[in-house]
Amino acid sequence: MAATKASHRAVAAILLLAIAVGTAQAAVSEPGAGGRGQGATTTTTSARVPLPLAVTVRCTKVHVVKAGETCASVARDFRLTVAQFMVLNQEYTCTAAPLPHGRWVCVRGSAIG
Repeated sequence: MAATKASHRAVAAILLLAIAVGTAQAAVSEPGAGGRGQGATTTTTSARVPLPLAVTVRCTKVHVVKAGETCASVARDFRLTVAQFMVLNQEYTCTAAPLPHGRWVCVRGSAIG
């Protein structure tokens, strides 16, 4: 029973993380100033949301980063969302910048809490 509760807490933590990351990365559009001919201005904000201390990630498959790969490109190649990639790779802050070439990243695994 205790294992089931811990498992439910881990799943809840991952869902909250995914929601928080999705909300933080949402684009906010504001109408352009001045009227005619003015387009919308888009601002994108990215935030790193730490996992609760009780969550441990167990990686079952890794990928060696190639030159120019980003969190988004690796996540897409392995059919993950960026939020899922971030859960598996807590040491990286996912931005548009490339990941460090030659580093290992987790692309399959589970979060246990």
